[in-house]
Amino acid sequence: MHGRGGHGGAPQLTVDPVVTAAAAVLRLQTVVSRETAPSEHAVLTVGALHAGERANVVPESAELSIGLRAFSPGALARMEAAVERIVRGECAAGGCPRDPLFSVSARSPVLEPDAALTAAVRGSHERLLGTERVLPWQAGTAAEDFAWFGAAGADVHGGDAVRTAYWMLGVTGARTWRAAARAQAGGAYGMRGEARGVPANHAPEFAPDVRVALPTGIAALCAGARDILDVPEGETCR
Repeated sequence: MHGRGGHGGAPQLTVDPVVTAAAAVLRLQTVVSRETAPSEHAVLTVGALHAGERANVVPESAELSIGLRAFSPGALARMEAAVERIVRGECAAGGCPRDPLFSVSARSPVLEPDAALTAAVRGSHERLLGTERVLPWQAGTAAEDFAWFGAAGADVHGGDAVRTAYWMLGVTGARTWRAAARAQAGGAYGMRGEARGVPANHAPEFAPDVRVALPTGIAALCAGARDILDVPEGETCR
């Protein structure tokens, strides 16, 4: 988003892109809250706002990094169009001297695993780990380029689609889970009603229990591969 730089003590001679970017960040929140049906899962995240280096200098430009996630290509397309409309509108409202620039740094289709293959892999994991340790997983909005191997990717690159199965590996140690359970039993909840003490993925405190998670993940991968690929008994999984 382009502004006109200058001295902080003479704001009338500048076009402040920081103010424009801040207004865009707030307005972008309405893409999900006011332009997306509640029944349609969608997430918009402004993960970064970069502008300026000094408190007394109005910078020339501001840069937003925006992530969009949804369960359908149509929803993603509508959100992308809304983002561009809002950013352009805020730039016009702020009197920016140039139109904003847009670039797509990454894009992945919706990940829809093959139902039959997923059921087969789940069966392998249940036999390996026990049914009490293999749980259902709700649809999630984590972006994943693994989807390019499936039908959505084949539609784009023209190759053959690969049947895909996808599962999540629990990596939080038992001690952390027990502490969170005790806190929850005592009525200690986080801001979103979640049990305290279990750091989310990408959180600063996120620390997988490698001693347990890594062997379990390797064993689960090997078990699924052996069953699906019909590896003869006695052959090792490398």
